[in-house]
Amino acid sequence: MLNRFPREIRSFGKLFVDMQRERHAADYNPDARFSRSDVMQMIEETARNITRFNRVAVKDKRAFAVYVLFNLRQD
Repeated sequence: MLNRFPREIRSFGKLFVDMQRERHAADYNPDARFSRSDVMQMIEETARNITRFNRVAVKDKRAFAVYVLFNLRQD
């Protein structure tokens, strides 16, 4: 179902999951290490992704919010 959303929203969703995984590693994995350059790259990529997401039509962003909030699935 996610493939019905514009590319910008799909990229945003994937990046959100990836960044959440990194955040959990940073918070809960004492062996996790992050270089300054890697973190800066993640921040820049996230900023670019948010900018692209913000350009998407409001109706698509609302539909994505509903999808995420209610975890709609086609089984």
